[in-house]
Amino acid sequence: MPIWRMQCSWQSGSALPRDQVVITPVFNDIGGFGVEDLVDDLADALAAWQSAGAAARQLTVRAYDVEGTKPVYAAATAVRNPGATTDFAGPRELALCLSFYSERNVPRKRGRVYTPYGLILGFDGIGPRPSASAQAKVLALGPIFKDLGGANVDWSVWSKSANGASAVTHYYVDDEWDVQRRRGLRPSTRVTGTTSEMT
Repeated sequence: MPIWRMQCSWQSGSALPRDQVVITPVFNDIGGFGVEDLVDDLADALAAWQSAGAAARQLTVRAYDVEGTKPVYAAATAVRNPGATTDFAGPRELALCLSFYSERNVPRKRGRVYTPYGLILGFDGIGPRPSASAQAKVLALGPIFKDLGGANVDWSVWSKSANGASAVTHYYVDDEWDVQRRRGLRPSTRVTGTTSEMT
């Protein structure tokens, strides 16, 4: 049965691809649930999850076959809040990780989802450590991923080196901020200085 990497993208600031923040959970469709239903259900669940603490922004969910022959195209797509491009109030790089693993917390059996801070905004400001409510908001992704597709689908850790998927058994959110640098804005201006004396 197929193993799907779900590319979940939120638009921030514009509709340009560079202004997307993305998470990519993996699901093993062990019972033939159907990729269209899987994508729709995940899009609905994530749209409901984000709406409680963040401004509406376009969410696009695409499913890609992890084991597909390149080039791999999206097998199904779902869009929620089309055209909404509300910018984040803080740095796009800042994230809070949902960490997870299968049976044992060892390489090839663990993964992380860098949840953008802007999606949990409204659960207190940026302090030295994330608040308990921010941690709970990100932890709530666990049941969403676990329940997707019911018994037919496993939220999984995909290991390219092991060429296999392992069902997630444990997940957690710690009290430290994380950074996903690729999400940062491009510079638009700069201030300069020089150490040489102008004459």
